This record gives sequence, C-alpha cells and structure tokens, in this order.
Amino acid sequence: MEMEALAKQLNSKIDAICEEYYDYKEDILNQGQGLADEIRQYCAFFLQGNIFGMEEKEYAEFGHYVLQVLEDYMEAVKQQDMLYMLDTLDNGLRELLNIYIDTDADAEEGCHE
Repeated sequence: MEMEALAKQLNSKIDAICEEYYDYKEDILNQGQGLADEIRQYCAFFLQGNIFGMEEKEYAEFGHYVLQVLEDYMEAVKQQDMLYMLDTLDNGLRELLNIYIDTDADAEEGCHE
C-alpha cells in the first residue's frame, strides 16, 4: 500500500477511535490494538533507511522518535492503558502520519478535547 494512502487510512481510524472515546466514553483499547499491523507497516517504512536524505544526526533523532512511538504503543497494549493508547495514537503516531497528510487542508487536526 502506498504510504500516503496508509497514512490517511490510519488517520481516519484514529479519528474514529478518538471520537468513540471523547464523545461516547467507549473503551478504545481493542480498536487501538486492531491497528497493530498497519502501525508496524507504517513505522517500518521509516526505519528502512534515510529515505528523506536527512543529515545523519537528524535521521538518528527521527529514527529514535519512530521507535519511541512503537515502544509507547506496545507499552499501552501491555498495560491495557486506554489513555496511554489514546495519547500514543493521537499525538505520537499522528505526528508521523502528518508527514504524508496535508494538515493545512484539514480544518481539524487530531481529536484533542
């Protein structure tokens, strides 16, 4: 799947998860866990090498950020922590998704309440 399409798909799913949590106070852990394969695929793309031609230090920091998002996601699953999951998806992962999404075209970015 093309990265832009995957980013938009994940972004849409995160929006739905946020809406379920903020509007309906639903337990979103299962929906968050259901994104595991897509998150793995998306993040793995960035860890294959310096695809954007960044400076070495900048790429190392970027790679560290990607790994931190993955670690946070796994920790939220392990702890079964709904707020940790929500924060990881809506803040950490969404920063990576915005690489391929035109956030200026979207009036609302994220689901922050």
